[in-house]
Amino acid sequence: MGITHNRLHMNFDKKIEELFIDLPEPAPEVGATVHVAQAGKLLFIGGVLPWKDGRMAYRGRVGLELNLDAGRSSAHAAGLQALGLLRKYLDGSLNKVKGIVLLRGYVASGSEFRDQHKVLDGASQLLIDIFGPTSGRHTRSAVGVTSLPHGAPVELELVAEIKS
Repeated sequence: MGITHNRLHMNFDKKIEELFIDLPEPAPEVGATVHVAQAGKLLFIGGVLPWKDGRMAYRGRVGLELNLDAGRSSAHAAGLQALGLLRKYLDGSLNKVKGIVLLRGYVASGSEFRDQHKVLDGASQLLIDIFGPTSGRHTRSAVGVTSLPHGAPVELELVAEIKS
């Protein structure tokens, strides 16, 4: 009962402030696709790259041009972008989030690189830090690919459940 009670009263916006996290203002959508789509209580966020200040924060393939730590940092940067999109869609407040359901990450990497799951730890830990061990824990898939748009090392998809 205690965990459920804490989860219902957790202030995610305040938690971001306490962690000194500045969520970026998402870039405008371009073309025919959208970054956020809603189906019932689920929000689907896709095509999230590690942008920072209007440019790609990291470029390259993990295990080739980038090491594992840079890969984790790029996943963290993409996670911040995803949360910025989520916050904007929810009229400026993450307190409308009930929990994170899924994180899927595509990692541009060399053919011998086997630690795609460790790269995604950069985004997963961010979600757990903000939403806590109950609302922030999520299912996850890490997929290695040969390349991503704009030379990004990571592309994320996120599914969040919102409160009724």
